[in-house]
Amino acid sequence: MASFLKKYKYLLLILITAAAIVLILLPGKGKEKINAEPKSLITELEEMEVPELPEKKPEKSQEKLATVWNISKVKRGDVVKGLGNIKAGVLVDASKGDILWAKNEKNALEIASMTKMMTTLLAVEADQRGEAKLDGIVRVSAAASKIGGSQVYLAEKEQFPLEELLKAVMIMSANDAAFAVAETLGGNVDDFVSMMNKRAAQLGMSATKFYNPHGLPKKGANNVSSAIDMAILARELLKFPKVLEWSSTRLDTFRNGTFQLSNRNGLVGRFQGVDGLKTGYYAQAGFCVTATCLRDGRRMILVIIGAPSKKERDDAVKNLLNWGYQQKL
Repeated sequence: MASFLKKYKYLLLILITAAAIVLILLPGKGKEKINAEPKSLITELEEMEVPELPEKKPEKSQEKLATVWNISKVKRGDVVKGLGNIKAGVLVDASKGDILWAKNEKNALEIASMTKMMTTLLAVEADQRGEAKLDGIVRVSAAASKIGGSQVYLAEKEQFPLEELLKAVMIMSANDAAFAVAETLGGNVDDFVSMMNKRAAQLGMSATKFYNPHGLPKKGANNVSSAIDMAILARELLKFPKVLEWSSTRLDTFRNGTFQLSNRNGLVGRFQGVDGLKTGYYAQAGFCVTATCLRDGRRMILVIIGAPSKKERDDAVKNLLNWGYQQKL
């Protein structure tokens, strides 16, 4: 044994030194058992310090909008460039209640996808009354899956929260989503359309007639409204912060992030103050928009119906809004 220790004393010294270093470096400086079981990965993650999420900002408080509109200050004609070829329109200072500009504002004209504003209004009002819930589930029917035009390609038996479908309606102008919402809230689409027309009458939208919840054209059954009626409808929608949240979103996703929603209103996020609400187009209706804009606490509602091109529509919106905000309070 003595000869063994003498022969390997340097090796033993190295091993003892190494063992001492390991004990020093272990948690608790060697006090824990070396053969203790290592913590699982789950335990490690649970004990990690997680940074607090920023406090969620409260929803935008409801704006105070004038309930009566004064038409005495209205101006007509081409107050700015590019209005000559537009079928109808109206510009309302919704904060004060003055109608600043108008053209054929009472004429019943085809409104295309601006129809979806009423579909959305009925949905958020139903949520407000507790008759439906934004987080309630909508089951897609075979009929909804077959609606054409702008869509999010709903498949039969798919299920989505009502809010997800309303986002698709207001951001992407999804016809299939609007149809699915109508079926769910009305029990069937025909009954929902009756609800749309009843609500329009309650709001005093005397030039408005709905035949479907999405605005797609059908011979002899195209949805019609007037510029002033659409402005009235916009005023109702402005009572719901969620609607502005959806309509002011430029890009979002659908179906668990697998489908991109792109806002049909190209002025959102690109022109000062524009935060909604809804565009519309098919050949016979022309290019339409109900635009909302907020600058320095002053809210404008602008409706353009029947512009011959998207550029002329958007230029009219820009020019009229800039002109409107120059008018004295």
